[in-house]
Amino acid sequence: MGRKEHFVALIPEGPIRVGEVKPKGDYLGTRPYLPGSVLRGALAEWLKAQGREREIEPLVRAARFGNLFPSPSEGVYALPFPMTALTCKLASGFRAAASKGGHGVRDSLLLAVAYGELEGRGVRFPVPLLLRCTHRDAEGRLCGGRMERVIGFYARLPGGWEKVEVSLGLQTKVALSRRRRAAQEGMLYRVVALRPRPQGAFVGRLWAENSTMLSELCEAVAAMGVGGLTGRGFGAARLKVWPPEEKEKRAPLPPLEERVRTFNEKLREAWQDLAELAKQAGTVDDPLKEPPGVYFSVDLLAPAVLTDPQGVPSLKLWIRIGDRLLEPVWWATQPAFVGGFSTAWGLPKPTALGAAAGSVYVFRSELPEEELIPHLEALEAQGVGERTDEGLGEILVCHPFHPEVMPV
Repeated sequence: MGRKEHFVALIPEGPIRVGEVKPKGDYLGTRPYLPGSVLRGALAEWLKAQGREREIEPLVRAARFGNLFPSPSEGVYALPFPMTALTCKLASGFRAAASKGGHGVRDSLLLAVAYGELEGRGVRFPVPLLLRCTHRDAEGRLCGGRMERVIGFYARLPGGWEKVEVSLGLQTKVALSRRRRAAQEGMLYRVVALRPRPQGAFVGRLWAENSTMLSELCEAVAAMGVGGLTGRGFGAARLKVWPPEEKEKRAPLPPLEERVRTFNEKLREAWQDLAELAKQAGTVDDPLKEPPGVYFSVDLLAPAVLTDPQGVPSLKLWIRIGDRLLEPVWWATQPAFVGGFSTAWGLPKPTALGAAAGSVYVFRSELPEEELIPHLEALEAQGVGERTDEGLGEILVCHPFHPEVMPV
């Protein structure tokens, strides 16, 4: 029996803190999203409290826990911005958010891939690749401002794309003496936590083999809470699980075949425009007018611990498609520390250097599209890198954000 994909929504009933690297000993920050490990930890802690330690490993191994991202409602699946998303420095934000006066968000991936691939084949362009804001005001004046990277999360709502804001709260607490079990003089610390928002939730995916684990998980979250400091009033929440047939309603992502096809169609348009520009400039007589092979992107929805083919830690992603090991033709990433703490066992997790969430890798395959799709489906269900059962290495292949929010 294989794993089935389920969408889950965690509705906070109090502040939630998920640990990250501490900049100071008296300051406890939080991640802006809930990694899949918090659900796995809540389930393990629940089973351990009931004296069912032997059931932890088989239940955990039968599931893969995805990450939960902040969303404006429990029925909307939000995702982190890819590193190729850009917005105007003078007025950032989507144009749909008229009250904030944003000049729009653009994605530079397809244009950058076409530019880089053509240059690698000897094509020279009269100008470097430089994107400027194309927004025009009511009088038709072009902004032309510089673009910068967008950081955070976004959701596609009926009214268009919208950036999801994370609400944070700060609490000051008194440290306790383990010997006297009373307040320790001069020992204060500050805790930053995610605050619940009206109708807000954290929505994500998990893969499970049976419904027994899902019901146990819902009980575990309600009884034990999620994240850190659950014994001090943090982490109260409830979990809602939707069956696989609700996928289209909860996350209206096009099928993978459609995503790959649209990705290549839009890449072909950008490719042909740049090839024509190079031909008009006289830098090349007859540039390659069609992208060779099938291209696809792999977007990291969470940090990933990657290694190269020799097993050396790396920020670069290699993937195996059939009997071939593919290297990215274009990629954008940055480092991120990956660690954590196991509340069930009271021990820190191994710390590693990984590729940050939002990293984008583009590959080219010589396989026909119909033969490539099953490999990409398996890759998306499995994830990439190490410790995927904790939510690390969660990916989305050919995310529609890239072709739908192209520069104009």
